[in-house]
Amino acid sequence: MAALFTTPKRNDATAGTHVAEPDVRRRIGLAHGSWRRVTRRIVAGAVCALTVSSLLMPSVSLAAEWVKVGGNKYNTAASDEAGTWSWDGADDLKLNNYNGGEIQAAGKLNVNYSGTNIVTAEWIESINVSHGTNENAELNIQGDAGSTLSVTSTEDAILSTGNINIDGAGSVNATSTGFDAINAGGDLAIKGSGNVNATGASDGIRANGNITIDDSGAVTARATEDKGIGTDKDLTIKGGGTVEASSEKDAAVEAKGSLAATNASLNVNGVEYGVYAHKGITLDHANVTVRAGKGRYGGAIALFTYQDDIVVKNGSTVDAFAEGEVSAAFSTRNDRPNEEGGHIYISDSVVKAIARYVENGDGPIPYSENQDGETSPEPQGENIGIIAQTSEGVTPAAISIIRSKVTAEGDTAAIFARAMSADGKTIGTIKIENAAIQTPEGGKVIDYRKLRNGIYEAGQAIGTGDAVIDSPYNEAVAKSMVIAPPEVAKPEDPKPDETKPAESKQDPKPEGAKTTKTVAVATTKAKATGVLAATGDTSGAAIVATVLAGTAAIAAGTMASRKRS
Repeated sequence: MAALFTTPKRNDATAGTHVAEPDVRRRIGLAHGSWRRVTRRIVAGAVCALTVSSLLMPSVSLAAEWVKVGGNKYNTAASDEAGTWSWDGADDLKLNNYNGGEIQAAGKLNVNYSGTNIVTAEWIESINVSHGTNENAELNIQGDAGSTLSVTSTEDAILSTGNINIDGAGSVNATSTGFDAINAGGDLAIKGSGNVNATGASDGIRANGNITIDDSGAVTARATEDKGIGTDKDLTIKGGGTVEASSEKDAAVEAKGSLAATNASLNVNGVEYGVYAHKGITLDHANVTVRAGKGRYGGAIALFTYQDDIVVKNGSTVDAFAEGEVSAAFSTRNDRPNEEGGHIYISDSVVKAIARYVENGDGPIPYSENQDGETSPEPQGENIGIIAQTSEGVTPAAISIIRSKVTAEGDTAAIFARAMSADGKTIGTIKIENAAIQTPEGGKVIDYRKLRNGIYEAGQAIGTGDAVIDSPYNEAVAKSMVIAPPEVAKPEDPKPDETKPAESKQDPKPEGAKTTKTVAVATTKAKATGVLAATGDTSGAAIVATVLAGTAAIAAGTMASRKRS
């Protein structure tokens, strides 16, 4: 059957149709001409877009467009007669024993200081770098060893609408009596070997971007009203130095991203929160001390993360204490669907976690009375040393302790993992590997289950007995517990080789000379003595060394299979 519709083909005699093709050169020329027109239109559009964007946003920073020193504005290279400051007309401003008013710039500015320098301002920032007409703001501060830069203002002491980088071996002291001591609109980086002291009426150190402290010196941030250190993104601390943060009325440290401290010391003291990291806390070979006092709503948490995990590993030493009507030393929560988090992992480290009830040294009042004198079954306070809690997370709450010494105390419970679900099938767990419960005597992991307002709570705690408990206030729940790995066994002194003939034990050398074998025995005894000293030492560093030395073989086989351990 013939097709009802046919498609004519080139030179198709059967169809009786001939489709004339344009000359090949014409087709190529047409294509090239068309692409040229299209390309010109694209380029023209791009140029217009770039022109508009250049009016709306500064370009990549290259140099300062102008500077203002002590209230005087300069558009070209300038300096003072005394030689206390000089600007090269580009991006370098040098201070040498400067003592004067505010310093401002548009674009990129490198402040290099030597000697003793003082910058003082009222009702304006002491050092302020803003976006220019064509340049992005960037402030870089660097000083020599032994040099100081002291900056004081009633506004922000040091401010940049872009990034701030503080480097070198000198000391930077920033004080604001009205706002932030150091405030970066972008990222903030502190590195080198110098010291940074920031004291603010609002925040001590603040950044809209990431904060990275990679410094072998000391960084101190103090705040009155807000955070000691606050960032809208991640906070990274490393470099072997010491970071101290405190606030009189708020969290000492808050990161709306994550907090990671590696090979560094962190000492914080805050109100309501010591450290609040929204997206996880990782302490890797870190020495951390955290204190949190009662906030205005009665709560206090030393280390807290929401929708993520707390990870302590690789020889870290952590001392966390919180005191409030509701308090916890370690706490992680996750109540959002399809979100990771709600877990605490402690491996090869030493941890002390204590939570106290602020108004009663003997512990929380277990029940409250209403106006009629009747008792309510709901406790007034909940004070737990280490707690993980989930209700909607991808995986239920979990606390994992591996090859570590953990001391936990709470006026309600020492350690508690709790998961909430509608069917009761989701259970919070506590897992202990290559370590044992030393106190309480007969201590073990016990189960918890409770139906509250139609929602099941299921989890585990450390305690005694075999019964399933339905309240963290149950007498079977331990309020104080110690978990520790096995101690390193004392090596025996090497014995003489009994298989050798008696004459081989004689020393053929002259009196007073030492044989090679005798030297080897002495060396072995010295090593054994060192192991015993480390085992008997109660300091955190000695315990960590013992944990790592005594379990290296076990670690090789288990670390790879543990998440984040």
